[in-house]
Amino acid sequence: MARDPCELSHAELDALLQQLQKRAFEIYEDAALRAETHPAQATAAYARAEAAAAPLIAQAKAVNDERVRRLRLRARIWRRTALAIAIIGSAALAWFWLARS
Repeated sequence: MARDPCELSHAELDALLQQLQKRAFEIYEDAALRAETHPAQATAAYARAEAAAAPLIAQAKAVNDERVRRLRLRARIWRRTALAIAIIGSAALAWFWLARS
C-alpha cells in the first residue's frame, strides 16, 4: 500500500479494499486448483497461499478499519445533528404553543 489509508478518499478506500480482496481470493483459488491437481501437496499449497495472502489481508484490515472509523464518525455527527434539530424543534413548538395562549 503506497499511501496511508487516512489519506485516501472514500472511493479510493472502497476500490483498494476490492482490489485487495480480489488478489487474496485469486491466491486462494490458485491454491485450491493446485491442491486439486496434486492432492498430496494440498497442505503445502494452502500454507503457501496463506503466507502469500497474509500481507494482503493485513492491508485490507487496515483499510477496513479506516472505513469503519469514518463511518462511525459520520454516524456520530448525524446522531448529534438529529438530536440538535429535535431539541430546537421542540423548543420552537413549545414557544409557538405558549405564544398562542
